[in-house]
Amino acid sequence: LILISFYFSKQQHQSAHQEYIQSFVSGVYSASLCSAWTSFVASLTCSTYTSFTLSGTYNTNGINATNSVVVNPIATALRTLSTYSGTSNGVTWYVGICIGMELASSAICQCATGYNIRPCTGNTN
Repeated sequence: LILISFYFSKQQHQSAHQEYIQSFVSGVYSASLCSAWTSFVASLTCSTYTSFTLSGTYNTNGINATNSVVVNPIATALRTLSTYSGTSNGVTWYVGICIGMELASSAICQCATGYNIRPCTGNTN
């Protein structure tokens, strides 16, 4: 299970979020997971994201990015299919295209350790 949540400031003292929640099978491509990811990144239209969390089965607490100076460009890069890298909470995040749009805490298009989400990669990644 993979969960990514982008949190944004709706009004003072209120917050809201957008989520992508999907179950993955290692090494299996799913057109429906890719479609859901494409819809999710297209929905990242807010300009006041405050943080995001990437969590899943093997790390239920997840990893957080809480620097809005980094989080907003990440959301924009995902939505506009462009590249970006920035550091928040000691983690350098990368956005780029590796067959499909990818968010990673390691290099794009590599099977390095870290956090990577690339549901539109059609091979067995």
